[in-house]
Amino acid sequence: MNTPQLHEEARNLQDALLDEVPALSALRAALHHRLFDRLPAPGPRPEEAWTVQILSERGALRATDAGWRPSPPMAELLRAREDLAALVEFTALAACDMLRHGPALSSGVQAFQSRAETFGFFRYERARGTGAAQIEDTAPWVAYVTALSRREAPVLAPLMPLEGCTRLLEIGGNTGVMAEALLARHRSLHATVLDLPAVCQLGRARMKTAPEPRLSFLPGDARDTAWPEADAVLFKSVLHDWAPEEARGFLEKAAMHLPPGGRLIVCERGALADEPIPSGLAAAANLVFGPFYRPPTVYRGWMEAAGLRPLPPLSARLDMTFHVTAAEKPA
Repeated sequence: MNTPQLHEEARNLQDALLDEVPALSALRAALHHRLFDRLPAPGPRPEEAWTVQILSERGALRATDAGWRPSPPMAELLRAREDLAALVEFTALAACDMLRHGPALSSGVQAFQSRAETFGFFRYERARGTGAAQIEDTAPWVAYVTALSRREAPVLAPLMPLEGCTRLLEIGGNTGVMAEALLARHRSLHATVLDLPAVCQLGRARMKTAPEPRLSFLPGDARDTAWPEADAVLFKSVLHDWAPEEARGFLEKAAMHLPPGGRLIVCERGALADEPIPSGLAAAANLVFGPFYRPPTVYRGWMEAAGLRPLPPLSARLDMTFHVTAAEKPA
């Protein structure tokens, strides 16, 4: 099987396993109990029979003369086991919140947030330090965002208008996966990721095996940490976390920080009201944030009000539609 075909089959298998309760439960159990590390095996333990049955019916396991083995697409997924585990755990968490507390959304976003465990998963305050306990609390949500970025970067990086830019500042760039993809496309570009201290430490740790000399991490808070010089500022899946007045303030700060000809880029999922509501269990991972996604015209309007000249909008369909909204500072 050729590599692109295998990657496609692995992605389809992952989507299928995350999208319904029996498969998600079986995959979560298999990862938790390290079932895949014990294969090939002539037969499952009695208490694991249901796990093996479900995973084999979904194409994740196959029977061989030596016993059960991961199918080629499943083996491909296991090459990035940490990413898979992070997606599994967050999907399960978000699905539980939507099923248990979804009705609270009808009472208002704050009512839902006060009940849903999803929002406690992103412990931003704990990420302000780099002690062992703070790194431990930060690592799960950083791993989830990293897993998302690895899937999104190949599709979204080509849409970022960075031609001619040499210094990129990515606000809230997590472990640098998107920045790396952009550096691979633009050989004269250097990038700085400004994120919370624990996130930056995890980013540096991720890059130890394959360091990228053109990528650096700046620990801090984008609201009060001095921004380094840049002729492009990127907000990727960041601004939906902030109330409108704060999100607009970030864009105004970026507009003032950029030199003439500099680029401001926002990449975000669009508003749920503007596209078909995602279906399947995995959609819960986006539905919990649905009230916070904005139409790209909102960001475009804020950029124009900050004195920037809009660039042609671009979009790409992944789990939802991502919109790249960009503008240039006039000379």
